[in-house]
This record gives sequence, structure tokens and C-alpha cells, in this order.
Amino acid sequence: MKYKISNLTELQISALREIVNIGVGNAVTSLSKMISKEVKIEVPGLKVELIEKVPEIAGGADIIVSGVIMHLTGDVEGYIMMMLSEETTETICNIITNEENTDILDPLNQSLIEEVGHILAGSYVSSLSDFLGLNIKISPPMQTFDMLGAIIDHILIEMSTKAQHALLFDTLFMIEGNRMNGLFLTLFDPDSMDIILERIDRMI
Repeated sequence: MKYKISNLTELQISALREIVNIGVGNAVTSLSKMISKEVKIEVPGLKVELIEKVPEIAGGADIIVSGVIMHLTGDVEGYIMMMLSEETTETICNIITNEENTDILDPLNQSLIEEVGHILAGSYVSSLSDFLGLNIKISPPMQTFDMLGAIIDHILIEMSTKAQHALLFDTLFMIEGNRMNGLFLTLFDPDSMDIILERIDRMI
């Protein structure tokens, strides 16, 4: 059966949101242990958007973001990316390293942001795998610092522009009482999205 990701039902969206929330719960535990600080993460919104609209929603194609990109393989194919503003990236680095005005382009800080993105994405993918009975592997993270439009274009070239829609998860970080916003972007090729929605429909 062919699904239209642009026409997800409320039940399908609720199931996807529940999968994300389970993953976020696991990520909070892992991040708290890693940085020895109190962490809270909320995902207040899930949207399905045309890929070309993503830069506009996230603030514009020309804005500079710190992106952590991971490739998904196995039963499904796609990419997942965490996008953080310069300000949020610097704040996370400041809190974790206990320093002020950290250089977010320093290799150590880039590795730190990579690990944060990998923990969050890995927890989400693990939740997706467990919930739907799928075998999904996640690649090591690749950190990039560039204009949002350029990052999206790079992913689409890698996917040979197979994906038309993206799943967007608004993400609210709370570390030691500091509130920061981020965005998770998930792109699956059409066949992979069909597999995911078919499994969801079986369960609901």
C-alpha cells in the first residue's frame, strides 16, 4: 500500500509522537549521565512539511546552524539531523564545559555537539526500531556548521532527491534551568515511509 506522508491521520501522528517521546525519555537519562547535569527535553510539536519549506520554518535558508547529520540504514533508508542555532550551540557547550564564550568551532566542542545529537537521534531510532519491530542502523554523526539551505541541499543530493516531505520535531532543551530550542528533521525515502506507516497501522 502506498501512503501519502502529507495526509497522515491523527492516529498515525499520535503514534509517531509517542515513539519520539519514548526516545526522548531514554535520551534524557543518557545525556544526564554523560554531562552530570539535570536535563529535560520536550517535543511540543510534530509537523509534516514539504522539504523546500523547511528552511523557511526554521528561520530562513541563509541562517547559520550547527547541524548533526546521521544516515539511517537497514529496514528503512533515510537521514536524521539535529539543527541548533549558534546561540543554542554555544549555550550547550558553555553549560557542559563550565566555560564562558566557548568557541563552537573548536574540534572538542564540535565533538561534544556531535555526541549530544547522536544520543538524541540514537534514542529516537532505537525507540522506532523497538516500537515497530524494525532493524534500523544509525551511522556515526557528522557535524557541520553552514547555512541551513546548503545543509538541506547536501542531504537531498545524498538521497538523490527521493524524499519530498520531512518529519519535523520541535525540541525544547532544559539543561540546568537554561531553556534552548532545537529542531529535529527526519527524511525517509517513500518506500521506507510506507514501511513505517504500515507497521503503525497494524498496531493502531
